[in-house]
Amino acid sequence: MKKILLNLLLITFSIYTYAQNPIHQIDSLVAFRVADYELSGNVLVAEKGKIVYQKSNGIANSVTNKPVTSASAFHLASVSKLFTSIAILQLYEKGKLNLNDPVKKYVPELDNGAITISQLLSHTSGLADYQILEKPYSQDTSKIFTLIDIPLAINNDKNAFRSAPGEKWSYSNPGYNLLALIVEKISKTPFPDYLSKNIFKPAGMLHTYISTPLIKVDDPERVVGYDYLNFAPWVLQRADSLRQNHIELLHIDGLVGMGNVVSTSEDLLKFDRALYAGKIIKQSTLDKAFTPIRLNNGELAVTGWRNTTSYFGLGWCILKDSTYGKVVFHTGGMPGAVTAFIRNLSKDQTVVVLNNVTHRSTHGTAMSLMYLLNGGAVQTDKKSVANEFVRTLIKHDVNTAWARLNSIKADTAHFRLDEREMNMNGISMFFNNYKEKGVEVLRLNTVLFPNSANVYDSLAMALDASGDKPNAILMYKKVLEINPNLKSAINALEKLKSD
Repeated sequence: MKKILLNLLLITFSIYTYAQNPIHQIDSLVAFRVADYELSGNVLVAEKGKIVYQKSNGIANSVTNKPVTSASAFHLASVSKLFTSIAILQLYEKGKLNLNDPVKKYVPELDNGAITISQLLSHTSGLADYQILEKPYSQDTSKIFTLIDIPLAINNDKNAFRSAPGEKWSYSNPGYNLLALIVEKISKTPFPDYLSKNIFKPAGMLHTYISTPLIKVDDPERVVGYDYLNFAPWVLQRADSLRQNHIELLHIDGLVGMGNVVSTSEDLLKFDRALYAGKIIKQSTLDKAFTPIRLNNGELAVTGWRNTTSYFGLGWCILKDSTYGKVVFHTGGMPGAVTAFIRNLSKDQTVVVLNNVTHRSTHGTAMSLMYLLNGGAVQTDKKSVANEFVRTLIKHDVNTAWARLNSIKADTAHFRLDEREMNMNGISMFFNNYKEKGVEVLRLNTVLFPNSANVYDSLAMALDASGDKPNAILMYKKVLEINPNLKSAINALEKLKSD
């Protein structure tokens, strides 16, 4: 009897130990995110340069059915900005520039003489984002932008600056294009070649390079980037095949400095080790990069949300929560790529997450991995009632979907119900070969949010497009009962009545 009790105690202790082991907790979170269609790609966790967890999930290429492997190469999106920051800081170390120099000193074609290199690095220059390219793109919709287009676009846009330099923190991709241009002008070397010679090769990053629509690199390990249908996330669509992504992926992506570095999870670990070893930059210079920037009013520049809330330095985010040490990082996101590179400087820990599907929760997941590694908790997000309903509807039938809805809508501790999210799902289904079920979702939204003109307006639009003119008229009338001044509904109703 004692032997049986002892064995039971050992089994219980083993289960408890397994559950409390950080690596097992990390694996459980990764598995959960994959099963929930929120993660597809590579995850790497290291301590003191040694890989303690590594996992590959998902499809690298849906046509060939090639899976993601540890050798897969991913578009890094804005994690690429770290290399631009290092390049500028290398030139600073060599005495080729000062961080407080005006940008115009090196880019004389830029009209603005006030913004500084430091402000570009820290996103405090006041420079807008790619709205500055709207006018030049409208003038030539076949254009693929390059670095030489950026100064002119800024000069010709009266709204190119959102605020005075140093006044606010405001994310600006064109700012990093200007930094890449500075690197080219000082080094007299194309930016991709500069990074290869001065960062990638010295760090041993043999599978890292820049790729744009104008710079083709043949890499059999390069993954394809995918978007997905929110109501059916198991259905992947090539991100570059979708019209809404064409401007970003086929035209703006001719630029460098802000993105377009392709790398692997293991190469990023080599980058991490090179930073610690001082192979590509001095520690004293990195200390400057890891120091939060102060705005003109003396406040620290802050960005991020939830478990990624952070200060901002010279190209690096500095996690505000220092419970587990000083954590610096950068994330990236674009159609077909969501990425994170996180370093705990106090404990020499590294987390890399590279996702080739546009899962926006990737950043929170990556930081949760760092928290779990240190005995912390996972960021818990409420699940979407809208997604649960539409995905059940697609997989099963309307009765099963309604049963699922009724079982979860009152559980506000774990689920959130959002009118706009349900509406967008319904519209997306309607226009993606699920017309009947899309109408069902839009009709449900009028029951859930009966005082919203928007939900009736969307249902009326779908009914009209389906040829159900009488009910479309009724829905537009309902819209105008709630919002008598909604022009689009007034015009649509007049057109229906006149047909």
